[in-house]
Amino acid sequence: MQLTDSQFEQYQTDGYLVVEDALSTDAVEATIDRLREYSHGDREPERFDSQLEPRVERGELEVDEPGDAVRKFEGLGMVEEDDVFGDIANHETITAVTEQLLGEHLKLLRSAAMFKPPSVGSEKGLHQDAAYYPIQPRDHLTVWIALDDATPENGCMTVVPGAHKDGMLTHEADEYETDIVINDTDYSEDDLVELPMEAGDALFTHCLVPHYTAPNTTEDWRRALIMSYMDSRSRFTKSDEELEPWVDSVHIQGEEFPGCV
Repeated sequence: MQLTDSQFEQYQTDGYLVVEDALSTDAVEATIDRLREYSHGDREPERFDSQLEPRVERGELEVDEPGDAVRKFEGLGMVEEDDVFGDIANHETITAVTEQLLGEHLKLLRSAAMFKPPSVGSEKGLHQDAAYYPIQPRDHLTVWIALDDATPENGCMTVVPGAHKDGMLTHEADEYETDIVINDTDYSEDDLVELPMEAGDALFTHCLVPHYTAPNTTEDWRRALIMSYMDSRSRFTKSDEELEPWVDSVHIQGEEFPGCV
């Protein structure tokens, strides 16, 4: 996958880029099947965490099956313990595009699966991914891979193009301690751009691009897989003892550098 000059320029200017058909239909179906084994079957996650929808957890909403309440899976153990997710993290299209945007020396910062169950999936408020990670320089990127067709009605990604140039904004805790949102901005509705995507498409976003997803008000699933990458020469700005438990790295390609992530 070779980016065109216009694609590279869009990422630099707007802070995001959509690559269509990044994953094949077979890869998408295999990923959905494996996720469902964890959420609705008898496969137990050993090295990653699961989070439930807030309304279900508070007893405000009932679901037919426990798996219909899963909000997300989170943890680098996803790619380390399961080849299905590991193959996506090392997928030739995903890593080729990431290399062109970040460089040849890559580490994985985050792996997650985001569920928006039909009529249950809640919104994720406006935020920047960089707010979760004490990393310098702030240039890592997130790849958001649609596993179902993502629409405005079921919670497709919505971004503020070019706002990565505004730097880090102030965030505050929302539903969870690990669920933070931007508490005050000058952005208006006119600044927001919805990004409908088809299953298999991948959205590459700069870590400082503000973005959010709306609730799923449809009867269709809206699932997505997330892989975040950083240059192996990046550095954590906190000591090992001060780092939050979710901050770590997995080597993907290229060299590793002493004293770096």
